[in-house]
Amino acid sequence: MRAIKILALTGAFMMAATAPALAEQRPRSSLKVAVTVADTTKVVRLTCDRDGGNHPTPRAACRLLRAVKGKPARLEVKKDPICTKEFRPHRVEIWGAWRGKPVRFTKTYSNACLMTAAGGAVYFTL
Repeated sequence: MRAIKILALTGAFMMAATAPALAEQRPRSSLKVAVTVADTTKVVRLTCDRDGGNHPTPRAACRLLRAVKGKPARLEVKKDPICTKEFRPHRVEIWGAWRGKPVRFTKTYSNACLMTAAGGAVYFTL
């Protein structure tokens, strides 16, 4: 009987020790990124702090977002980009949570070049 109690107690301690490890495996940041051009919209999911989702470049995107503490408005990958003056608006929307804090961002860029210069790997082209 005593052996059963010790075994049960040992199992309880082992479960308690693995609980934080399991919690760390869940993504701490989960965002939706949408790009709209004309009448076409593509939405992808991006998770960080375990980089993934169906975003085309999750590692690079998460690295950029970590540098700005999850604030897409602070992204400026290329300063003074050399872009044509083509006018084909690209609207970017990002929403979700970054390390437990809500994120909501919307901006329209004049063309794909300016959008990519601002957001780099976080944004994507259609």
